[in-house]
Amino acid sequence: MKNFSLKNREWKEFFIENLFNIHSGKRLTKARMVTGKTPFVGASDSNNGITKWVSNTNASLDANVLGVNYNGSVVENFYHPYKALFSDDVKRFTVKNKKGNKYLYLFIKHLLLRQKNKYEYGYKFNETRMKRQKIMLPVTSSGLPDYAFMEAYMRDLETRKKRAYKIFATGKLSANNALQQIPHLREKKWKEFALAEIFLVIQRGKRLKTSNHLKGRTPYVSSTGINNGVDRFVGNEEKVRMFKDCLTLANSGSVGSTFYQPFDFIASDHVTKLASTTFTKYVYLFVSVVVSRLREKYSFNREINDNRIKKEKIMLPVNDQNEPDYEYMEQYMRKSEHEHLGRYLNYLEKQEIERYLATGTTGREGVL
Repeated sequence: MKNFSLKNREWKEFFIENLFNIHSGKRLTKARMVTGKTPFVGASDSNNGITKWVSNTNASLDANVLGVNYNGSVVENFYHPYKALFSDDVKRFTVKNKKGNKYLYLFIKHLLLRQKNKYEYGYKFNETRMKRQKIMLPVTSSGLPDYAFMEAYMRDLETRKKRAYKIFATGKLSANNALQQIPHLREKKWKEFALAEIFLVIQRGKRLKTSNHLKGRTPYVSSTGINNGVDRFVGNEEKVRMFKDCLTLANSGSVGSTFYQPFDFIASDHVTKLASTTFTKYVYLFVSVVVSRLREKYSFNREINDNRIKKEKIMLPVNDQNEPDYEYMEQYMRKSEHEHLGRYLNYLEKQEIERYLATGTTGREGVL
């Protein structure tokens, strides 16, 4: 049984320029982009940095690299095992004197992200600063970066995560084995309903200035369109609005972004709580997808204010009484969950078989 503890390792500072080859991206304007199947990586903090799919090609075409933002969402970085084009706002990192791989780059990714709080839009992570930025790495007895440990640590973490997921997914599939047959969405009758008809509570969150944020572990949900709307974690308990088991609808920022929040969270004034006393998790998830389509009507310049929210209408499947068919929505989402879990379990099993045929091992050996 191997020891993959980070605390028991010796760590040392290294300049980025001593660890990586740094290559620039290349500018490609929207006007010149041609739709295709090649990922175009921009200075984004979501979707692995992919902002477009193009058929263009240029000198930035690369694979098996870390794409590191020096502009936009500064210091955010993603591993790209596939061939992609990189914008001029993204640098490509490759490890010096070694062929990098998924596990090594994913380990390094998180160490780079720890520098994020030093940089912002007005203080760019440009190439000069990149080269002289220091990061901490675990080292060998010779004081060199211990790349073998980094890879082994991430492989072990992946294996344990997959094992935990398989246990979870198998249990869920077993619990859902009695799912009933239901009509397809196209076979259902749909009807318009105002949000005020659907939700008993429609309440905006409360403003909490960044300067007043306290360190803590409570999710702070704002108007971001990623990470379930969670912007950060805070410890504030006074003069805040804490909700649970509801939808949050972004009324500014990423307008229309809608997420189900099963946990206790603090809501900013940029989101509105939509709650019902009868909805289950699965009904909320179904309705969240429908509500999120409101984003098509709005933009950063046109917010969804309190009056607009109450008047907004959404389409929902109905029963024979022309009422929202919540039982159908529940069963539809349970069925969807069942199918997704099954597909991913099959994918994991296929991976294990392929690994066994290639190496004679399943990847389960040596797991803590």
